[in-house]
Amino acid sequence: MSSLEEIRAVRIKKLELLKQRGINPYPAKVPRDFYIDFLKSNFEDKEKGGASLSVAGRLMAIRGQGAILFAVIFDGTEKIQAIFKKDVLSEEDFSLFVDAVDIGDFISITGTAMLSKTGEQSVLVSSWVMASKSLLPMPEKWHGLQDVEERFRKRYLDILMNPELKDIFIKKSKFWDETRKFLKREGFLEVDTPTLETTTGGAEARPFKTHHNDFDIDVYMRISVGELWQKRLLAAGFPKVFEIGRVYRNEGSSPEHTQEFTGMEFYAGYMDYLEGMDFTEKMIKEVAQETFGTLKFETHGSEVDLSPKWERIAYVDTIKKMLNIDVLSATEKEMMKKLDELKVKYEGNNKERLTDSLWKYCRKQIMGPAWLIDVPKLVSPLSKAKPENPLLTERVQLILAGAECTNGFSELNDPIDQKERFDIQKKLIEGGDEEAMMPDDEFVEMLEQGMPPAFGFAYGERLFAFLVDKPLREVQLFPLMKPKENEQVAKKRKETMMVVAVLNKEAKLEPWQELNTVAHLNAAFGARVGRSDLFSKDTIMSKDNHSIKLNIKNAIMIKIASSGEELKKILTEAKEKELEVDEFTREMIETTNDKKVIEITASKNFNEIEYLGVLIYGTKSVVEELTSNFKLY
Repeated sequence: MSSLEEIRAVRIKKLELLKQRGINPYPAKVPRDFYIDFLKSNFEDKEKGGASLSVAGRLMAIRGQGAILFAVIFDGTEKIQAIFKKDVLSEEDFSLFVDAVDIGDFISITGTAMLSKTGEQSVLVSSWVMASKSLLPMPEKWHGLQDVEERFRKRYLDILMNPELKDIFIKKSKFWDETRKFLKREGFLEVDTPTLETTTGGAEARPFKTHHNDFDIDVYMRISVGELWQKRLLAAGFPKVFEIGRVYRNEGSSPEHTQEFTGMEFYAGYMDYLEGMDFTEKMIKEVAQETFGTLKFETHGSEVDLSPKWERIAYVDTIKKMLNIDVLSATEKEMMKKLDELKVKYEGNNKERLTDSLWKYCRKQIMGPAWLIDVPKLVSPLSKAKPENPLLTERVQLILAGAECTNGFSELNDPIDQKERFDIQKKLIEGGDEEAMMPDDEFVEMLEQGMPPAFGFAYGERLFAFLVDKPLREVQLFPLMKPKENEQVAKKRKETMMVVAVLNKEAKLEPWQELNTVAHLNAAFGARVGRSDLFSKDTIMSKDNHSIKLNIKNAIMIKIASSGEELKKILTEAKEKELEVDEFTREMIETTNDKKVIEITASKNFNEIEYLGVLIYGTKSVVEELTSNFKLY
């Protein structure tokens, strides 16, 4: 079998052949009268009319030899057979087709509609035009792309070769269309809210962090579909609002979790969680019926029927029944003991995380459909407490095949209660919990102005994924993938990396100045290189479950240069070797005014600048060789 490089080389020659014949292999426009599905649905009329027609698409197959060839053309709507006859086409057109066209090419054909001898709808081709010459072959029909990673990287081929996959994404589009139609029919206004926030709200998840250069502030990609913003709109006088949009969570990947997904959230003034359950049950059933034509699904090895009224199960009672432990009264030690007995891994030792871990164990055994109700206040920082039991909340979640597929609750609109809950979340953050919810003082201020009682509800791609019984990444067109590394880059990454900070002995720095220099160099280094290259994991756990922030995975050494000239020499050599370099000068320690540092530095030549220290980062062998003449600090 020819290698990919050999196949490409042959196709390049065919490309050159087309150009030699004066043919543009990539024209902006080719003859096309309509899509193939229109031709096939109106085939009898087109055949009787006998008029010339043009269609275009990708060549999916070629068979035959000699004076007649049969080809299959697909334009994304339908396939049709094209018949190339030597006595119908000009000899030049026929031979050029044989010599220059491959499966995978896009072509335009002009001819007449006819039924073949076997009764297949076909086009008898009188002329053809190259629409786009392919240089790489398509996967074999019966084998396709077998590697999962490769399928996601080459999604365009994956979908092309798997019609059932294409059908999933057509259904997914309809799923969101039906969601939108239902809510608009019920009087909801569709809105857009920020995806960049100074504090994240609306969920407990670790966010993606970036920097706003113009404002010079750190901002976060949102982790909910504008929950706190939509509630502000309720305060502004909009009675019912919703948004469908992208959400970003900097968490691990699993069949049920990805870092980016589409979600829907709505907020309805004067609706509580009991009315909300009835409303959303009706909505989900209607959306599912309109999208799939059924309410019966097979998912994750279970049969799920959405048509009966959904069972309602209580959070605390369910855990007590399954595990014989009351999460409201149990101590952290008792909860950890139970989790250890169950051999369940858990992150963190605070009661919130332990409660959630116990529930997740139980949840996986519930096939549903079932409404989870009476969720503890501790794990629901934005939902209204139940009047009859303030330790529980008016929160609801749909459970399907062991997973939470929706989330909703009677919204908390008591500013004092909300402030107290934010204070608890703040303590969790200070204790190292990166998934705790960030406090939002401006949101509390809005609540002090007054927000009507309301019900909020959300679902996302996970619900759709469960209904089609696919992992979440399978129902995303282009899931995030790690970039492929070439062999040289991969080899370099495997090599041990090293950091060396070199101080200028000649500068005669005070101890605090030496510490300050090293601190600034390391801070600059960390900011430039970034988390992914420095850390393999963010935290480690002690035996008694205290989280400890990890140091960087690379060795750091501090060395001494005898003079500023030596520093400048090593700095120049490091830059020539394209190593990561950070620099600290006298001006940087004498003032914190960046503008002043820039002005003073700009007034000096390189040999006039006094370097207090430099930091060099790179492959250990290279950095060690470069700094071998310097003594350890």
